[in-house]
Amino acid sequence: MNDRTQTTQYALVFDFDGVVLDSATLKRQAFADLYIDEPEARHRAVVAYLSRRGGQPRDVKFRHIEGHILGRDASEARIRELCERFKASVERRLLQAPAIPGALEFLARWAGRAPLYLLSATPEHELKAIAERRDLSRYFLEVIGSPPDKASGLRNLLTRHAHSPRDTVMIGDSYNDFRAASSNGTRFIGITADPTASPFPDDTITTVDLHGLEDALSRL
Repeated sequence: MNDRTQTTQYALVFDFDGVVLDSATLKRQAFADLYIDEPEARHRAVVAYLSRRGGQPRDVKFRHIEGHILGRDASEARIRELCERFKASVERRLLQAPAIPGALEFLARWAGRAPLYLLSATPEHELKAIAERRDLSRYFLEVIGSPPDKASGLRNLLTRHAHSPRDTVMIGDSYNDFRAASSNGTRFIGITADPTASPFPDDTITTVDLHGLEDALSRL
């Protein structure tokens, strides 16, 4: 990194799935598997929706799928049932999911040198549990899940820790992460394994994994 990044105490706010753990794809698959018995056209529509909607709470996704794609009554009981089935499906997979390349090395280098936070749309009790079991909590000053939504969670974090948006960087892999950063006036770095399919505006600074994060920070 250049001298500016080494001496500036950016607060770094990390998304979880697809940024720290390589778990975004397995979660999308877990969602899609719950609808495997739907007619092929409907299942394809569910998969297409999930590929566009990273970074949102699971209940929001289920309400859209049930109500808008499948045209069913998205009752609270139905949403709770789906959320419980999803949780059971992904819990074991998350314990085995590999870290994003460079993530653990970056966190180990920078924990204690810069304020690091974990912010995810995963329900907070689940996020904290998996972070503990994967020995990730020690890197972060705070582990924050849903509710609220990610934009509100970031806003609350800035207020709670008195961080200036200009000196805060959101690091995410979905457009919802980018939107949370934009709505709060923070900086943003996108993680995109395939730069040709980036969900971010063309002028967004991106890196394919966290091996490139220090260089990306130097370009802010």
